[in-house]
Formats: sequence, C-alpha cells, structure tokens
Amino acid sequence: WKYYYYSYTKMKYFLLLLISTSVYATDNIYIDQIGDNNTFTITQQDGPHYASVIIGKTSASDNNNITIEQKDPGTKNASVELTSGINNTIGILQQGIGNHTASILNLSGSSNGISINQSGAGSHSFALQGGTGTTNSGNTISATQSGGIGAEKSFSLTLNGTSGATVDVTQTSNTSNTGSMTIQCLSGSCGSYSYIRQ
Repeated sequence: WKYYYYSYTKMKYFLLLLISTSVYATDNIYIDQIGDNNTFTITQQDGPHYASVIIGKTSASDNNNITIEQKDPGTKNASVELTSGINNTIGILQQGIGNHTASILNLSGSSNGISINQSGAGSHSFALQGGTGTTNSGNTISATQSGGIGAEKSFSLTLNGTSGATVDVTQTSNTSNTGSMTIQCLSGSCGSYSYIRQ
C-alpha cells in the first residue's frame, strides 16, 4: 500500500490514500512518498510558497511522476529528495515576481528525468546534490533560469559516480549569472554537459 504524509504550518496532519492527486495551498506542503507508479502535482499560487517532497522515504521508489508548480508573486522554495529510484520524473516550475529557490537532494538512481524552470523578476537559484558515495546512471537534468533586470541567477550541481548523464543548464539575464558543476565520472561514458549563459 502507499501513503502520503501532508502537513502545513498550522501543524494539522492528514493521511492521504491516493494514487494521483493535486494539492492547492499557499502555506507549506510536506510529502513523504512511499511506493512505485505514483503521479501527483503540487500547485501553489499567490505566495510565499514552500514545498518539500521525499521520494522513497523508506526504500527505493520507481516510475513516479512529481510536479511542483509555484506561481504568482511571492517567495518560492521547492525541495525534492530522491535517495534511490529508477525512471522517476521530477518537474519544478517557479514563475512570477519574487525570489525562487529549488533543490534536488541526495540524488541516487538511474534513468531519472529532472527539469527546473525558474522565471520572473527576482533572484533565482537551484542546487542539485548527488548523495555521498552514490552512483547515477543515465539521469537527465534540464534547467532554465530567466528573468529581467535584478533577476540574478545561480546554480550548483554536484553528481557522484556518474555515467551516461545528460545535463543542460541555461541562464538568461541582464544581471549577474553564476554556476558551478562538479561531476565525478565512473569509467566509460561520463555523458554530456552543457552550461549556456546568455
């Protein structure tokens, strides 16, 4: 069986028995996901917003589709942790005025697809961190940061034990852009990596 754990800042707790759902809120959202083949979307409007998802809380979790959408004015913060899993799809979309922060933590697994899209006036940052001592094979990471004047962009990406990965990061801004990639490759094909600043 599968369960999701959801809470918000007033410390009310709910146990949701769901396979596919959408959650709408302007407070904090926490989801600890267990099991395979789940699809869910978190949509937050008129912030500030905070969303935290842990995929595979107690064991490996495969074939999940997780989307976080944070829109309209206000600070936006999204965090996803994937400690072990295959063929998961993770999408983070942050739009509108306000500072945006996104993070993918303890990434470990194979054939996972991750996309991050941050746009609008304000500073945007994201961090992607592979788990210490983990291996990652065939993961695809695509990130775009865009916005107008005053929208500083930054990212930090660290992958451990990597083979066959595809990483594409694009930053478009009239102000400062910064970024760093640290890739530890296994023997064989390391993969392809692209960082474009416009």
